[in-house]
Amino acid sequence: MMPTTLMDAPASTPSQAIEVMGAIDAYDAVLRDDYAFVMFKETDRDSGAWRVRIKGRHMTGVVFEPEQMRFQARAADAQCKPFFTWGSGIDPSAGDARMIQYRVHVAEAKPAAIEIVLQTRLANGTAGPAKSLKQAWPS
Repeated sequence: MMPTTLMDAPASTPSQAIEVMGAIDAYDAVLRDDYAFVMFKETDRDSGAWRVRIKGRHMTGVVFEPEQMRFQARAADAQCKPFFTWGSGIDPSAGDARMIQYRVHVAEAKPAAIEIVLQTRLANGTAGPAKSLKQAWPS
């Protein structure tokens, strides 16, 4: 059973099947609100083409197209990187401890997993505990 979350994936339609892969949320005390994300696989019923999407509250969504991820994974592997980031996230800075990253983990030069890394702020602006949601790359 999927835990209660602040974000829902869209419903399946006659043309697209939606499979929820996971959800994560965390409270940001400085913003006084929650960040929330849902990760889902979207499959075109006619062609079988699929992609993974992450829909976010307070953040733009991100799409992981299999062919793009395959090319990026090969490049990351060639540079001996265990993962690469994708989409618009937030990297921590001296004035803002938040971190929101969409990571694609690489194994044998192929996408192996997708991870949402989420670190919000405590009321004093310092980094709160980090959370993550990591799911295997769909086959």
